[in-house]
Amino acid sequence: MKKVFILFALLFIAASGVAQKEKPLAQKLGFDSDAKLLIIHADDIGVAHSVNSASFDGFSTKSITSGSVMVPCPWFLEAAEYAKSNPNHDLGLHLTLTSEWKNYKWSGIASKDEIESLINKQGHFYASNKGIKRNATYQDVKKELKSQIKYAVDNGLDPTHLDTHMGAVTVRPDIVQAYFEVGHEHNLPILLSKEFESIIEVIDASKFDTSKLVWAEKIYQKSDDSPIDYPSWKKFYSEVIEDIKPGLNVLLVHLGYDNDELKAVTIDHPAYGAAWRGLDAKVLQDQAFLNLMIEKNIKLIRWRQIKDILY
Repeated sequence: MKKVFILFALLFIAASGVAQKEKPLAQKLGFDSDAKLLIIHADDIGVAHSVNSASFDGFSTKSITSGSVMVPCPWFLEAAEYAKSNPNHDLGLHLTLTSEWKNYKWSGIASKDEIESLINKQGHFYASNKGIKRNATYQDVKKELKSQIKYAVDNGLDPTHLDTHMGAVTVRPDIVQAYFEVGHEHNLPILLSKEFESIIEVIDASKFDTSKLVWAEKIYQKSDDSPIDYPSWKKFYSEVIEDIKPGLNVLLVHLGYDNDELKAVTIDHPAYGAAWRGLDAKVLQDQAFLNLMIEKNIKLIRWRQIKDILY
């Protein structure tokens, strides 16, 4: 009888484990477990009026499903006004610690004397991640990230998620720690690639809820050295759709209109410059691209859906 009881107990524990096994994200969202999910995500909203206009048009034409705003940038308030007028559109925060353009700069939302390790001799954020990796402290990074979130919320933007400009919050484990913590503290999902999953082993995971982490199968974006012409753009985006596997996938795009404002902002920087962003805006509205997504049974989703099931 005792052996029977032990066997029953073991079977019950095993069955409970199966029952409690975490459902795939797709099922939580109401899709088949093997669905190919895709977020088409516009970065850098707030950096310039041209970028804002193209991104807002992307929402209107449904060529993007999500976007994120750079809070310290000069055109942030226009984006905040748009967010208040369009609460159904999916906008997160493109957490910003760098200022890369030659003649167009910004610094932090926090006071400069509170984030000294993030500010260069000219009084701006560093132009590249090298400055962040070499100089930034965990304390200053966390203070600035929290300041950006607070400023956005204070100005009426209700963020759906967090991601990172130029990957700056991933340059050192302690800075990644700050990124994870602010997501946890503000109940916001954060953009993470499965290729980066091993970072959990070298940071303090007790400071946040790991069950709230959502890892993208793959994050796609155009490489810096891409030839800037429409045929290569169309080829790249078609190959992305062909490559998408079941699970969560994210396509990062950088929209803008190829006009004088954006040419001045991005001078001497062809990668992610005015022509680059104009091509991104154009190719996403190509009917062949839209047809291919339908043919491959790609399910377009938004960050808000993920936030709603996590929090």
